[in-house]
Amino acid sequence: MLAIIGAIAAFIAVAAGMLWIAGLRSNPAEARLGQISGPRRAGVDSPFGDRVMLPIVGGITSFFIQLMPPKWVDGISRQLLAAGSPMTVGVFFTVMLITTVFFPLSFLAFMAMAGAELSALIVILALVFAGFGILVPIFMLQTVVSSRRQKIWKQLADAFDLICVCVEAGLGLDAALRQVAEKLRGPLADEIGQVLREVGMGRPRREALEDMAQRTQVRELETFVHAVIQAEQLGTSLGRVLRAQALSLRVRRRQRAQEIARRAPVKLVFPLVLLIMPTFFIITLGPVAVRFFDFMSD
Repeated sequence: MLAIIGAIAAFIAVAAGMLWIAGLRSNPAEARLGQISGPRRAGVDSPFGDRVMLPIVGGITSFFIQLMPPKWVDGISRQLLAAGSPMTVGVFFTVMLITTVFFPLSFLAFMAMAGAELSALIVILALVFAGFGILVPIFMLQTVVSSRRQKIWKQLADAFDLICVCVEAGLGLDAALRQVAEKLRGPLADEIGQVLREVGMGRPRREALEDMAQRTQVRELETFVHAVIQAEQLGTSLGRVLRAQALSLRVRRRQRAQEIARRAPVKLVFPLVLLIMPTFFIITLGPVAVRFFDFMSD
């Protein structure tokens, strides 16, 4: 019985993984043309995955999302925005569903090949692997979000200086932001480019900047956006505000670097005690112990 469950599990997991990889390898130009031309009918000429597999996977994913708490789904959506929107919410939960099914069923398949009998312990371990499959995509998403925030934070000082120089030279805020989007490379330039595109399509600049601050979830960038909006409302000098923001950010960077430097001795205690000290004792006391045992044996 366990062997049959393991074989079915392996087949489902491999088929779902291949279907997901095939969807990721689709041509972006073809996808864009398909969006422009409108929804395609699932006829005889359409691939089997579009006609049969994708509706089935989409229905299962929708049911899986409905079982989740709405606040948690909203939190995942915000984290995907903070990560730069690498995928949609539906694709993320599809990946989570695949990993949730793949890990426990792979475990059952391994236990079946090992000749183990189905028992309560094996079922509990399979549930543990299912929980692990849920946590893996969330952990990877949080890692991407943290890395992207760190990159944005490191680029803020240079971006503030460039905006300040451009504004003091006579350019407007939109032109200064355009210079940042052109000169810099990275997630901050992408976010500013998106703000400029939204403003170019007629959206108010204040709303576009506030949405950028909410997407990135970087505290210093939120402070910068609020300061710029307040300076425009009160009619104060924008260049002076930007220079103060750049100076404050550099002070915070220096303070954070000092904080990380003070944590270094505490972090060095664990490798020192667990790795370096035992090796030191083996090298120094090992020959003494060998001679002592030789002396006692004689």
